[in-house]
Amino acid sequence: MKSAPPGYNVMLNKRWQHISQYKLSPDVDTDALDRLIASVADFFEFPIALVSVLGQKQWFIAKSGLDVDFTSLEDAFCRHVVALRAPLVIEDASQHPDFRDNPLVLAAPHIRFYAGVPLTAGGREVGAVCLIDSRPNTLSDKDLRFLESLSYFISDYIHLIDKQRAGISDGDFAMMIESADVGVWDWEISNDHNVFNQRWCEMLGLESDEVESRSSFWKSLIHSDDFTSVNNAIRRHLAQEDEVLNVEYRMRHAEGHWLWVNTYGRVVANDSAGRPLRLTCVTRDISDKKSAELRERKQVQLLNFMNRAQSVFLHEKDIRHSCELIFDELLHLAESQFGLIGQVQVRSDGEKSLFIHALSNISWSEETNEQYRAYQRGELFFNNLDNLFGHVVTSGHVVLANRPRQHHASRGTPAGHPPLLRFLGLPIKIADETVGMIGLANKEEDYTEEDALFLQPLLDTLGALFYALDVEKSRHHAEQQLRYLAETDVLTKLPNRRAFIERTSAFYSQLKFTFSIAVIDIDYFKSINDQYGHQVGDEVLQEVAFRLSHSLRSDDLVARLGGEEFGICLYDTHDAPTLELLRRAIAETPILTSEGAVHVTVSIGACQVKPRGSAEHWEEDLRRADMALYRAKKEGRNRVRWHMPSKETSFT
Repeated sequence: MKSAPPGYNVMLNKRWQHISQYKLSPDVDTDALDRLIASVADFFEFPIALVSVLGQKQWFIAKSGLDVDFTSLEDAFCRHVVALRAPLVIEDASQHPDFRDNPLVLAAPHIRFYAGVPLTAGGREVGAVCLIDSRPNTLSDKDLRFLESLSYFISDYIHLIDKQRAGISDGDFAMMIESADVGVWDWEISNDHNVFNQRWCEMLGLESDEVESRSSFWKSLIHSDDFTSVNNAIRRHLAQEDEVLNVEYRMRHAEGHWLWVNTYGRVVANDSAGRPLRLTCVTRDISDKKSAELRERKQVQLLNFMNRAQSVFLHEKDIRHSCELIFDELLHLAESQFGLIGQVQVRSDGEKSLFIHALSNISWSEETNEQYRAYQRGELFFNNLDNLFGHVVTSGHVVLANRPRQHHASRGTPAGHPPLLRFLGLPIKIADETVGMIGLANKEEDYTEEDALFLQPLLDTLGALFYALDVEKSRHHAEQQLRYLAETDVLTKLPNRRAFIERTSAFYSQLKFTFSIAVIDIDYFKSINDQYGHQVGDEVLQEVAFRLSHSLRSDDLVARLGGEEFGICLYDTHDAPTLELLRRAIAETPILTSEGAVHVTVSIGACQVKPRGSAEHWEEDLRRADMALYRAKKEGRNRVRWHMPSKETSFT
């Protein structure tokens, strides 16, 4: 460290005389001041807080977090504050060229961070009020100014210590309170007399003559949700359950909005029985801090339910369930009474409508009750978009209407609709296309652009989910098309042989009914092709397929096995149309083709399968039906034959 300049010791002696004159000598009884500086340390959340005065040494007339009472003047950080006559902030002393070799940095208390402001007495700098940390740290400009204000307050407090021992007069306290540049509240408990300084009044936008001295006045300014917690905190402190009063709550500003404040203080006077007589506190506006905390907490909540919505969608591929899952949390987070989440759909006429994925139940009539029931069934569409919420879709922009009736897109509300006090409409987009919207209504305070910006990540997430849903639908549709093409005979539009084999397994899995497998062959089909051409042959195949499929029940199965051959499964032989009826449906009415009427007959071979059969036997059962078909052809065609002789029928 640099050596002292000439005359430095003389200057120290003069300062010491000045200090003694103002009773700042180290033998002053400052228990109350120790409690006050401990409160300062807690308030700023620093491990060490000190009030030092400089004489022959650096004396600590109040301290928290440090066991020593003095240090050498040469090593004292505070002497630089006094020399500068201005605040000094060192964020990391180990990196500072003037302090890195200081014994207080190299050894206990291992100072890294230091923030000190001058302590004055009689208009002269005599020491410092400082905060110390053993780790690098920072202090905002706002908090530094607050520390300066506390230093002025402590200077006045020290000056009044002697008076406090004998009982401070109301005039003394009023003087001390008014001189402070922080919000100060002093409460004389026995007669419920409250004094607030000018800064406290300014913080709440009040004039001094508007402030009443009774507790009922300032308590009336406390937010109803916080009133009980404030009362309980004061009660605990007065009962000596809590060492300090430290409470955060909301107070109503004169202009109507809410401020978050922190009140921090202690009982400073007791009667002979130890009952509290006077409570003195500092109060500061922490709205910015609380806003940041609330924003951070909301961001965490938003991220959590966004992740949950994505997880549910990926697992279930159900966008409606994903929206419903987050909807109540969204309303709570947006501080809104009701709302909706919708997805844009394009109708067959090309017009847009809004399919509702999530909706508040605000039914007020039978018609709206039915709408809500339709929503619960997943069938609710809003087709009329010529209104306030529809404007979000048609314009593609955020609609912020804190006076909804004055908005140009407003069409009013239906009779009986709950009052629409405020509205925020947020478009959900994919690129520049609006694919959906979130509508929120009736926040207690006005909606702001910040609300819209805060919810933008959710809009982006829902946009991605809507896109993923469209991709999933397209993929599913493509898969269905491919499956249809793979399992469908192009000419007759009936299932093909592959589909017939796959779907037959369902008949084997049922345990109740006997079913039948039949093979149908068009008689002399080659002759039809040779005589009339393949075009007519195709027309015959199509008509036979049509007559067969329209003669069967929905549970039955008909397929084209290949060429002129068809396969049939009758789900319940007992109640099924007889194969004889199928044969007659083909034989009794000629088929009209492009070359005229063509008389067509079919031969049918069938096999009966009992319940509890094994699907592994389908090839054997199909072979038995083929064998019966062979018999039908051998015996003259245009007839039905069963593999089981007892079931044989014939056409003669």
